[in-house]
Amino acid sequence: MSTPPPYSGNPATSLLVDLVTNTLDPGYAEAAARRAERPGSPQRWYDRPVLALGCLLVGFVLVIAYLHTNRAAPAAARITSDLAGRVRSAQATAAALGRTADGLDATVKQQRNAALSGAGGLSAALSAEELAAGAVAVTGPGVVVTLTDPPTPTASAAGGRAGTTPLSATHILTDRDVRSVVNELWSDGAEAISVNNIRLTSTSAIRFAGQAVLVDFEPIIGPYQIRAIGDSGSLITRFVQSAVASRYQTLTSADGIGFTFSESSKLNLPASEAPDLRYATAPSSTAPRPTTAVPTPTPTR
Repeated sequence: MSTPPPYSGNPATSLLVDLVTNTLDPGYAEAAARRAERPGSPQRWYDRPVLALGCLLVGFVLVIAYLHTNRAAPAAARITSDLAGRVRSAQATAAALGRTADGLDATVKQQRNAALSGAGGLSAALSAEELAAGAVAVTGPGVVVTLTDPPTPTASAAGGRAGTTPLSATHILTDRDVRSVVNELWSDGAEAISVNNIRLTSTSAIRFAGQAVLVDFEPIIGPYQIRAIGDSGSLITRFVQSAVASRYQTLTSADGIGFTFSESSKLNLPASEAPDLRYATAPSSTAPRPTTAVPTPTPTR
């Protein structure tokens, strides 16, 4: 291969031309020439046996790994299939028990209503108490209030380093916000309220744990939807005029939270979970309990 004449122009341009025309570094040619001048290294007698033995060992390891994998695969598949079958069986059992419980509950209500039919309005009073306790699902008109956290800001907007966002910038709403709206709706005349489809009762608690709002110890995430059943016209009027609605309308423009409320002609609220009842019992014996004399302390001198 002939070498082109040197380029007499700009040195940088000459270097680029040389790189394009002579793609092979001269050092490779020199190394090949030196290797050709040296006599070839003699081949040792044990090179071929060692190479063959190494190939045999590699093949043996690959065969063992293949057999082990194939033998373990059916067992793993059987375990996975067995677990999936047990899960499906448990789900079917739970569904069957749920249907049985619903049927028994309907039978109990039917027999109770039949027994209280001539009790002079006792059945109606019991139904009202069940409604107040949240033990039955309810349907009726009402108001829907929704609280939503602001959109997640970028790291630069939040004032932190790249890739980080403060939790306080993404979780502005807490249990106090949900609780204030719920209490205001109770005050405005709501007859039944749910938060994210969890029915509230007289013993319900709305708390905050870490970054999660807990309703009756069940975590919920935003947006927080509070649905209240009652006289929708009166509820919406009194709620709009309340200090709670005014505060969150102000926070909507100041902090970017979402706050909406609207009337609804029909809301369906579920029943609450069955409470854990506790009963007090009188002691088995009415004998006075023995008392232990308390020693009089000795004054310190």
